[in-house]
Amino acid sequence: MTQQSQMWNVPNRVLFGAGVASQTGDYVERFDADTVLVVTDSGVRDAGVLAPILESLSAAGKTYEIFDGVKPDPTDTVVHAAADAYDDADADLLLGVGGGSSMDTAKAASILTTNDGHILDFTGSGNVPNATPPSIYIPTTSGTGSEVGHWCIVKDSETNIKEEIGDVKLLADLALIDSDLTKSAPPPVKAATGMDVLTHAVEAYVSIKAQSQTSALALDSIEKVGANLVRAVEYRGGDDDALAKMARASTQAGMAFNGAGLGAVHALSHQVGGKFGVPHGLANAIILPYVMEFNLPQVPEKMVEIAAALGESIDEDEPARKEGYKAVRATRQLADDVRIPRTLESTAAKREAIPELAEQALSDGSLTGNPRITTQDDMERLLERAFDGVFEYETILDE
Repeated sequence: MTQQSQMWNVPNRVLFGAGVASQTGDYVERFDADTVLVVTDSGVRDAGVLAPILESLSAAGKTYEIFDGVKPDPTDTVVHAAADAYDDADADLLLGVGGGSSMDTAKAASILTTNDGHILDFTGSGNVPNATPPSIYIPTTSGTGSEVGHWCIVKDSETNIKEEIGDVKLLADLALIDSDLTKSAPPPVKAATGMDVLTHAVEAYVSIKAQSQTSALALDSIEKVGANLVRAVEYRGGDDDALAKMARASTQAGMAFNGAGLGAVHALSHQVGGKFGVPHGLANAIILPYVMEFNLPQVPEKMVEIAAALGESIDEDEPARKEGYKAVRATRQLADDVRIPRTLESTAAKREAIPELAEQALSDGSLTGNPRITTQDDMERLLERAFDGVFEYETILDE
């Protein structure tokens, strides 16, 4: 039997280390760039997180302009404004600094700097004709892994549907991973983005498109999140190791799903976030354990491995189908530990939208990696459980 070919794309250069953001100017110099457009949001700018980056640019003799109009779940309107800012600055390098929204905005804007049309014209995979400008991405949260991915999410301002754009031309020329920049994030942000890391790693690990290298990165990320998320969320100084390991887990999980794809969690959370503005990481964190239970019959052995990576004790004399529920329990316990609500009922999402959300999720590109085939009824039941807080593991593991 001939093995199906597989593709895995990651940036050529990824630099890890506390304080590496202060080397940004040196790397801009290596790209022969003179003027940089910094794409970020007002919160990052007001928190002073940009300081070491801007100081480094100035020290290297580089000029820069700042576009801080990024909003959560960036729309096509925001993306076009960022692209206009690039042109107005006569820039020759894009520097995305912030969470996933800032980096996605920078990626999408980069398309428009060298390609004509509306940003949503490029929806799908491999639809960007012309090469984009040099780019450097610096995350300020341990969450999306967008700094090492070739996908970006742009919300249609008319339909509120999140559209996916993917192309290898969107890969960063350099990703700088500086865990020091994550220190100032509020605990609820660290919690939601950290659970986003876990979601990426779990979905990549069980994906039907998983590869040996993506699975290795995903499983190690799961272990790192399980051991370090609570410590990172409760950071009060002095536990830099937890922040560093969460930063590495985030990037590794980003690399993993860049090759293996995602699944039903993201297919659903994209719709919940697009329609109701629920933060992406929070939506993923709530929905993840429900989807894990749904997928368990298809991948019981992998769920057992996830449970072990999250610190669960595995009884090898018990069936994998039963022990796999421990992965669901551990995931929900970790979410409890960092104060993630158990249900969508506690968010802005509305129950009456379930049929619409389920229908839209079936068309979401993330769903292609899900290990279990899903129907409209499946998606509706998953959302209903996520509103009601109903889990199977509480009964199964007590038997």
